[in-house]
Amino acid sequence: MHPVLSNEKKILHFSRLTKLGVKQEILITLHEVAEVMCTSTRHCRTLLNEMRDLGWLAWTPKVGRNQRSRLYLLFSVDELTVDLAQQMIAIGKYEKALVLIGNDQLLFGQLLQNTSGAIQREGRLHIQLTYPRSFSTLLPHIALRNSERFLLRQVYCCLVQCDKQGVISPQLAHHWVYNEALHRWRFYLRPALTFHDGSEINAQKVAELFNQLKSLVAYKAELAHVTEINAVKTLCVDFQLDQADPGFAGLIAGVKYSIQPCSQINDQLNDQVNSKVNKKVASVGSGAFKVEEHTSQYLRLQADDNYYAHRALTDTVTIWHVSPLQTSAACTKEIQTNKRQKTSQIRSNYPATNRVEQNIKSDTLSTENDKKSRIEYGCLLAMINSQSMLSLLQRKYLSDLLSADKLMALLSQSTTPIEAIPAYNLLSNWLKVMPMDTVVEPLPRKLSIALFEHHTLQECAHAIQILLEQAGIDCDINVYPFATLMRKATENNLTEDLILMSVDLDDNLPTSIFSWMLSNALLKHSLSEQAQAWLQTQLIAIRQQQPLSNYLTELASISTAMINQHWMIPMLHHRQTLYFQDILKGVSINVWGWPDIQNVWSEHLVES
Repeated sequence: MHPVLSNEKKILHFSRLTKLGVKQEILITLHEVAEVMCTSTRHCRTLLNEMRDLGWLAWTPKVGRNQRSRLYLLFSVDELTVDLAQQMIAIGKYEKALVLIGNDQLLFGQLLQNTSGAIQREGRLHIQLTYPRSFSTLLPHIALRNSERFLLRQVYCCLVQCDKQGVISPQLAHHWVYNEALHRWRFYLRPALTFHDGSEINAQKVAELFNQLKSLVAYKAELAHVTEINAVKTLCVDFQLDQADPGFAGLIAGVKYSIQPCSQINDQLNDQVNSKVNKKVASVGSGAFKVEEHTSQYLRLQADDNYYAHRALTDTVTIWHVSPLQTSAACTKEIQTNKRQKTSQIRSNYPATNRVEQNIKSDTLSTENDKKSRIEYGCLLAMINSQSMLSLLQRKYLSDLLSADKLMALLSQSTTPIEAIPAYNLLSNWLKVMPMDTVVEPLPRKLSIALFEHHTLQECAHAIQILLEQAGIDCDINVYPFATLMRKATENNLTEDLILMSVDLDDNLPTSIFSWMLSNALLKHSLSEQAQAWLQTQLIAIRQQQPLSNYLTELASISTAMINQHWMIPMLHHRQTLYFQDILKGVSINVWGWPDIQNVWSEHLVES
């Protein structure tokens, strides 16, 4: 048994001692102490020595009968209980810690944050993090927010991967060939691949998966030119297209094309038909980590020893949902991206004795201020809903009223300003589209805004509301759960005049933007049929004629045109900042604003 667990029994004896006084010198005989603790003199002496060694009290015995010794209790019972609970959390005994503090969820959340970091348990490296919301089920074929897509990359692999320059490299497929004359792509799988449940990954299963994906609404536009998908041999998958697509490999490097058992898609569809609710769908993946547990309270990942590439250096990762209500100003150690600026420093309110965790160290990377930041791919965006029937001049006037500079000026007045820069295009390095001279074109007396539950989007919505009211226009704000907003968009059921969204892009940047423009439900819903047709024509032309290396240049022109037509209004680019605050050392921020958890390493794990 770990020493910290045996301490529970001593708390009762210690609590009896607190009747004598806390944090003050007490002159008392051993016999009197034994009476207070309701135990024998011999056992009392043993308990006092053990509590002294644990750092709970100071005990200086005097020699001789009836001599008064010195006793000094360093903590109150509450302080000691909190410290023990914190130590239990550090060794992974979460349930016992919660019981010890009387199921106080607020305190439990604060202790989780206070013990966040990388620790060693029985020779294995474990990362514990906290995050301000719970995660959706990690299934690649459903619409997911930014952090979930980062987690998809940990749990799943694709056939290939694509970087921000459009360079393709192997994953589950070690080789691929494009026959330009036949419009045919072939991918050759590595041998002996398995899913996390131990079942085989072969060409037949990959072909079945893609044929199933092809039938889903979210994939139809992207895979419409794929006529057949077959397993040629055990380890060769054949994609037959009806038109040229030299960048197809980059498309299927997106997280939505992660390789998963086909049954996961079928199970989810059956659940929807049967209207089952609150059923957690298992996430069986093919990546570096497998999902061990996923509840509304936490997500636990376990390194997969059968991963095709280099096994993750981290053994397990547990990410707890700790709501902002559980966060105190004195205890905010958490992983949180796109965070509002804070000036308070991390400081523990609780005693720190006999800590079991060890700090992660690295000789390869370091940061002076324990944080790294980057301007995100993509931006926050306001789409003008075509269903509002605003004219071009009205859309132009609305775009001028809600320009990025005006929004940022208003947002900067907040007591907790957002870390961001104004957005003038989808990417911060694309052409800066500036408003021309304002032409006032009367707008409806009342406008409405739709958005999903996202702190910064809500801040933007309130800033827009103020700007519109200054122009004499009333404004209603409707906030939906993310899944609800996406469903309403898919069903063409959003009637609000403005739709606020986050353009979250992934590591496969060129095809990530391409896929967003071609398939995003909110974008498609906002555009008129004529605009949709124009956009699709432009994108298909790029797909047929351009290599991946040219995608960004071509897509930048399309984005600029959509802004000039006042279909969309860029608002801001987040400065994604990973607040390490001594949580993790020697790791860098990735494109999703998260740490590279696969490569966290501790020198203490090196065997002598």
